[in-house]
Amino acid sequence: MNRQSLPRTIALAIIATLIAAGCSSQKSVQGAVSTAPPTTTSAALDTVAPPEASTSVATPSTAPAETSTTTTAPPAPAGWSAIDPATIGAPLAYPCCGSNWYRITPSPALPAPGAPLADGIYRINFEFPTDFSQPVTATVSRFELCSTLPTDACQDIGGFTAEDIGVADAESTTIQLTIDGSLAVVLGGYSGQGSGDDFAAGNGADLAELVTAVDDDYQMAVLDPGASGIDYESIVATLVASPTYGFSAPVDNGGLLSYTHNGAPPLLFQFLPGVQDGAANVRGSDVIVPIALVVSGGTYTITTYAGFSS
Repeated sequence: MNRQSLPRTIALAIIATLIAAGCSSQKSVQGAVSTAPPTTTSAALDTVAPPEASTSVATPSTAPAETSTTTTAPPAPAGWSAIDPATIGAPLAYPCCGSNWYRITPSPALPAPGAPLADGIYRINFEFPTDFSQPVTATVSRFELCSTLPTDACQDIGGFTAEDIGVADAESTTIQLTIDGSLAVVLGGYSGQGSGDDFAAGNGADLAELVTAVDDDYQMAVLDPGASGIDYESIVATLVASPTYGFSAPVDNGGLLSYTHNGAPPLLFQFLPGVQDGAANVRGSDVIVPIALVVSGGTYTITTYAGFSS
C-alpha cells in the first residue's frame, strides 16, 4: 500500500496546538549552550561554558531572505546513538506548562540575503518532504529576550527575568535544508514517565529513513483500518494486543501508541490523527516536530521531538 504523500494539514495543526498549550515530559528539555561544532561521533556531545547573552535586537527584515547552506564538513555518521540531553546546547522540546524558553543565548542577527547564518541557535520550522532527494524550505527565526519582544511573544506570569526567552516571529529568513547524511540530527522520543524523554543523535539520512517508515506503517496500521470504518479504540486495542508495523502500547499512560523503528527513540502517539479527528492528508511523521537549528563552524544540527506534550 502506498503511503500518503500530501502535505500535513489539520492534524499537524492539532498536534502543534497540543504542544504549544502544554509541555514536554520534563519542564525544560534544554542543555547548557555549546559553541563547539556539532558532532554525533560519541554518545555525548562536547560543550563549553555558555557565552554571555546579548540584549541587542536585530532590525526586523521586511522580507524573508534566502541564505546559503554550503558546508565543507564531512557527513555525520549514520545510526542513532543514545545521548545525554544535558550535553546538547539547544532546546530539545517546547517549553513546559505555558512557560517561556530559557537557558538559550539570544540568536545572532539574521543575515543579509544570500549570506550564511552566523554561528548560534535559532528556531526552525519546516515540513518533512516525501522526496528526500530534494531540499526543503525551512523558516528560521531568532530566539530573543522576552523583555525586548512584543508583549504577546512570551508568557508573562509576573514579569520577565534575564532567562526568559521568546521567538522573534517578526524576523525570519528561509534556508534550503537538505535532509541527508551531511545534516546532524537530535531526536527526542518517549520511554515513559519513569524514565522520561529518550534522546538520540543521528543524521538526516537516519531521520529520512524514519519518516518514510512511520509514514508507511501508520498508513497500513492506522489510516487504512480507520478508512474502512474501524473506530480508533479498536485500532489501538488490536495493536496493543498484537504489536505490528512498529506500533505497540506505550510504557505507561502517556499516550495511545508507541512506535519504534531501527534504533530511534520511541515516537509517542497521544492520539490518532486522521482517525479520531477525520483530518485529511495525515502522515505518521506528523508527530515529529522540528525545534531548533544549531549553526557552528558552517555545519547544521537540528533538534526534533516526538515525546510527551500536554
